[in-house]
Amino acid sequence: MSLKDILKENPNLTVEGFQRFQEEYDRRFVAEKFTGLKKVIHTYAHVGKLLGRLAGYVEIVEEGNHHPSPDEIREKVIPDLLVYSVWLASEFKVNVEEAYLKRIVDNIRRLHSDKIAPEELKELEDYVNERFQKTD
Repeated sequence: MSLKDILKENPNLTVEGFQRFQEEYDRRFVAEKFTGLKKVIHTYAHVGKLLGRLAGYVEIVEEGNHHPSPDEIREKVIPDLLVYSVWLASEFKVNVEEAYLKRIVDNIRRLHSDKIAPEELKELEDYVNERFQKTD
């Protein structure tokens, strides 16, 4: 399936569509350069760079001497973090949507249970678990 076809199939890009799009992009343009541990190491290095950019932005803002533009964060850091999350998900065979939703439910249970009715949390947890139940 072409990249355009994936986007047309998902006009409001879903997490699943995003993961499929990135995986197809990688298959076509990245897989020859690196896969496996080499790709994980490359991801590690670039995420470090991205966090450095974010740290630099925070430092400038905290000093209060400058008003930096958040454009680099918006246009490079955030999109690249998404790319690298799918790279890791692909290498470790993770469904990003499933991992994200299960993590959020776990965070609510561990950190915010005082801010949600137990019934609502149970309904959410049950829905997420049912959504990703594997049928053989």
